[in-house]
Order: sequence, then C-alpha cells, then structure tokens
Amino acid sequence: MGVFIIDSTIELSIIIPVYNVEKHLEQCLESLIDETINGYEIILIDDGSTDGSPTICDSYRERYSCVKVIHRENGGLAVARNTGLELATGRYVTFLDSDDHADRGYLRALLEHVQSSCDIYALSHYTDYSQTDHSVLSELTDAVGIGAADALRELEKKNAFNFVWNKIYKRALLEQEPKTVFYPDTEPGEDLIFNTLCFEKARTVTLIGEPYYHWVRRGEDTLANRFRRDLIQKNFLFIEYRERLYASLGMEETDAASLAKGNLSYVFSCVPNMYRTGKRFPRKERLKFYRDILGSEKIAFWFRVADARSPLLRQLRLLYRMRSPILMDLYYSAVMGLRNVFGNTWVRLRNKVK
Repeated sequence: MGVFIIDSTIELSIIIPVYNVEKHLEQCLESLIDETINGYEIILIDDGSTDGSPTICDSYRERYSCVKVIHRENGGLAVARNTGLELATGRYVTFLDSDDHADRGYLRALLEHVQSSCDIYALSHYTDYSQTDHSVLSELTDAVGIGAADALRELEKKNAFNFVWNKIYKRALLEQEPKTVFYPDTEPGEDLIFNTLCFEKARTVTLIGEPYYHWVRRGEDTLANRFRRDLIQKNFLFIEYRERLYASLGMEETDAASLAKGNLSYVFSCVPNMYRTGKRFPRKERLKFYRDILGSEKIAFWFRVADARSPLLRQLRLLYRMRSPILMDLYYSAVMGLRNVFGNTWVRLRNKVK
C-alpha cells in the first residue's frame, strides 16, 4: 500500500493527555498510528504519571517521528490539554483519552474529512462498558457544512455534544479572540464549556455517521463519577453555559424543550454524588437540595416544557410532583444503595431508561 499524503504540512494534531494509564496506553496508540499516512502529529502530554506511562510515551517517540512527548508536573486534564494546544501545529486539532481507542481507518477518515475545511467535525462513537462487556452506538446523521444550531440539535438528541474526543476543531477557530481553552477547576464539565465556546464561534459543522471511536467506561469510579463536594454549584454553572449557547444560536425559544431536558439532567445528576459509599452528604444537606429544587421557579418551568418521552425524565417528574424532600431522600437512598451493591446491573438498567 502506498503512503497516503495530504501534503507536506501537518493537517491534524491529536492531543492525548496521559496520566497513569500504562494498562491501556499502548492499545490507544496502536489503534491510532498508521505509517502509511502522513500529515498528522500525535502530542502526548504526560501529566506527572507515576506508573510506567512516561516510559511508554518515550518509546513511541523513539519509534515514530509523528509522536511528540511532553513530561510535566501534574496539573490536571484541562492544563494538559491546554499544553497540547500550545504545541499543536496542525490546521485541525482533536483529542483522545488515553484509555480509549479507535478502529482502523479512524485516522485516514479524519484526514479526508478535514479537506472540506469546516469549523468543527463531530464523529459518531461507541460507548464500551468494560464491566458488562457490551457496546452502545451513538450514531449521528451524516450532514456536511450545516449551521451550528442544526448540529447542536442532532448532537443533543444523541447525547454527543458534551465531549471533545468526538470532535475535530479548526485551530484558527480556537485561536480567534478570545482564544478558546480549557478552564481548570471546572471538571467534570470542562468539555461542555469548551464546546459551548467553540459552537458560539462556528459557522459550519459536519456530522460524520461512520463510527470509529471507542469511549471505554471502565467502572463507576472514573473521574466523572468521583465524589465532589462542589458538584451542585458546578452543574448549575454548566447550565448557565448551555443557556448562553442556546441564546447565542437563537434556539432559546424554538428548542426550549431540549434545553429544559438537558438542564434537568444536570440538576438531577448531582443526586448520586450525594450518596457515595462512605462519603454521603449529611441528611440535612440532602433535604436542603431537594427543598431548593422544589422551590425553584426555573426548575418548575423546565419540567413544564421538557420533552417527557424519556423514561428517566418521567421518573424525575413523578418524584418532583410528590413535593416531599423526605420521600425524595428515601427513594434515592434506596436506589443508590442498590447501585452500590449491584453495579453491573445498575449500568444495564441505566442505559435502558435514558
């Protein structure tokens, strides 16, 4: 097979933050590197790993000229990605998580797609659940060069907006003032904020129906699922960004049902965090959270206008209509207790009721 050459310049920079992933890093890199293709660079940001990850990074740098490696003190995911953005030279940039992987053909497809010069590309993907050994496809409807509002509608419908590893961004778009970067201390919503800022700037978006990327969920104790004392405050910050994006794209009224549904999901996604094993919020704080929900005019409005076809949303609405903080606490204490005991079964049921 001949070498597939875009041109002598770098078309695509692939930024991969690395932190203590020695078990998965080689699979990630082997699924990505293709010596029959030119025009791309892989930037590995070793964020202070204490396992064998730095050695693996260096070994790939020695073997492949397309691989760059930076070792730095641990600063978190947002800082690592920003470091990668500073070093990127490609016309486009994308991100991989170092414990995920791609199917063969991923890199070639990305390089071919970016020739159309859209501002953002969004990819279909698989969600692989390691506990249950099954995979769920999130498949986008193919669309070339559509507006940001239409793209957002499709991505929201497929629960695919909040991620950066399923997007390709024109670097010139990111560098438009004010520059788009990741904000430290906004985990677990740094991807959401980054994407809202990008979509506010974007004029054209392409949706790619062919799936190549595998997002691997390796258990409930992932970064996005760990106990966070400040999760309630952060989730309401993310809601503010979502509302700002909908307003900037003229969707605040036309897509009120979708906006409300997403906002409610952020409100109630705080709930499991309050019942973590060994780290429960005090009952007094949990009841205050439920009283605040029941007393919020905004939340009442979201329940009135939200698209109620989702089984999960119907369940939340039923709880909300009980108007009892004590009953809500009893219900979630029981549900979260079952979740902690029957983790794999919980994952299966959650995926069925979304």
